[in-house]
Amino acid sequence: MLESLPPAELTSLILAGEEVARLEQALRAAGDDPAGLLTGGGRVAPFRHYPEGDVYDFATHSQFYYHIHRGNEYGHIHLFLRPKGMPPEIRPLIGIEGEPDAPCHLIAVGFGPDGSAAELFTTNRWVTGEAWYSAESVARMLPYFSVTGGRHARVGAWLTALVALFRPIIVALACERDAEIERWRQAHPGADALDDAALEVTSRRQISVSAWRADLQNALER
Repeated sequence: MLESLPPAELTSLILAGEEVARLEQALRAAGDDPAGLLTGGGRVAPFRHYPEGDVYDFATHSQFYYHIHRGNEYGHIHLFLRPKGMPPEIRPLIGIEGEPDAPCHLIAVGFGPDGSAAELFTTNRWVTGEAWYSAESVARMLPYFSVTGGRHARVGAWLTALVALFRPIIVALACERDAEIERWRQAHPGADALDDAALEVTSRRQISVSAWRADLQNALER
């Protein structure tokens, strides 16, 4: 994956990694973590959005929320971009009738027991209720995701940097998502792969910020 990236792009990813590390260090120094900041550290109810009403940046039309699906999970954050924040020529493959502002789900960030980002994954629409965009469109949207300011500015800044850092992996996961949707359709004739609760997660990858940063540095020095 990294071997094909030009030095300028690798350098951009490395700089994003430095920003993620800086933000995570500041969170640790304050005794905080992204999930705790969004939930207030209290009991978390399955499928409830934290914070209530989600976090929405009205300048970029980026959006995110934290939730869990089951009580034994460490939870995850779903990241979205709404049409007003997308490149103007991008259109959904499948929209939602009566909802022209329906968002695109970019990626979900799953947490580990220590509160750090542990995985990235994509879903079908059963969880997110999104308009459906191609992997190519998702890839083009990623640089437009940005959340700054507001009560959850620290989490927004961290997510913005995290998306920039893991952009190649997110693009690969979007492509794997589309391939899995097609495989599911062929294996389950008559079922709606986009809204089938039995599918739910369409691609996933375990991640480590420190390991990925090391991989980027090694790729640049080759």
